[in-house]
Amino acid sequence: MREDDRLRLALRSLVVALEAQGAAVAALRGELSELAGSMQGLDSSFATYRTELDSTAATLREAGDEARMLERTAEDWLSATRV
Repeated sequence: MREDDRLRLALRSLVVALEAQGAAVAALRGELSELAGSMQGLDSSFATYRTELDSTAATLREAGDEARMLERTAEDWLSATRV
């Protein structure tokens, strides 16, 4: 094989390798973009979850306060009936 032929073959192989690398990089970019979208969706879901937890905690605090108030009222009624 002549030197020119070997050089041409090497350049063709290099072009094929570069095209394959370009396709791989494009695929990686697509996957990274999809991952970024998934992460944004996950962040949004966690934000909603935190909001719901905060709301639930507030409701539970309010229910606890009301239960203690009812307990005091019941204790007052029981004390009044014992006198």
